Amino acid sequence: MSDVVPQQILVEYLTENGSGFAITEEGDQVYLSDRLVEKMKVQPGDVLDAFIMLNYADKRDAIKWRAMRVMKPTKIVDMFQDA
Repeated sequence: MSDVVPQQILVEYLTENGSGFAITEEGDQVYLSDRLVEKMKVQPGDVLDAFIMLNYADKRDAIKWRAMRVMKPTKIVDMFQDA
């Protein structure tokens, strides 16, 4: 199992299925499951503190990371200040 990494993410969009996609400070994409989006009431433009891990091997080339947990940030990193 891959290590879980704390990372701040910016939610770019939600899909019709209810899942979402975000980016890290480095520009890597992060997948958010529909259950996570619904439970945390995630919206496009949200900046979140996330615990991410490498996505499943068959999906990693397209979307490097997947979020395991997200929460509202205590401080927004400079990269996302004007998002």
